[in-house]
Amino acid sequence: MKKLLFAIVLAAGLIASAVAQGTASKQIWDHGDNVSDISYQTFVVSRVYDSLDAYTVLYEKAGYKVGKVSIPKSWAYQGTTVEAHKNHKLFFRNKVKTMDNMMTIVYKNGEFYKVLLTLPTDKGDPVWAVAPNGYDAGVSQDATSLDVKF
Repeated sequence: MKKLLFAIVLAAGLIASAVAQGTASKQIWDHGDNVSDISYQTFVVSRVYDSLDAYTVLYEKAGYKVGKVSIPKSWAYQGTTVEAHKNHKLFFRNKVKTMDNMMTIVYKNGEFYKVLLTLPTDKGDPVWAVAPNGYDAGVSQDATSLDVKF
């Protein structure tokens, strides 16, 4: 009786593993029309320089390289209308102590959409710095895209 019960359990295990292997070949991301047009790229931020008209972000690239990008301050939410809130491209998120400082570039249909900076709100934190006097970030306030090299 014990041998028969053991044989049934063993056979059920073999059948279950064979069925699971047959379904594992299906791609996880293939959901038909349920595919998002939003994608993102995230970078660790080393330093943010605050100047008169822009934030200059130094971020870590592949290897030991550092990239630099300037983000116009006009992209941040400025205004009281709902339309002003919908159209802004720069978001700040408060960083949790256990997280790194991050910059997330969001793309919609392969085109730049928004940028999110996850940083401490305290400007006395070492990640924040004031740009030198007369610093020109070289960015236009009416720019519509962000060119990031990874």
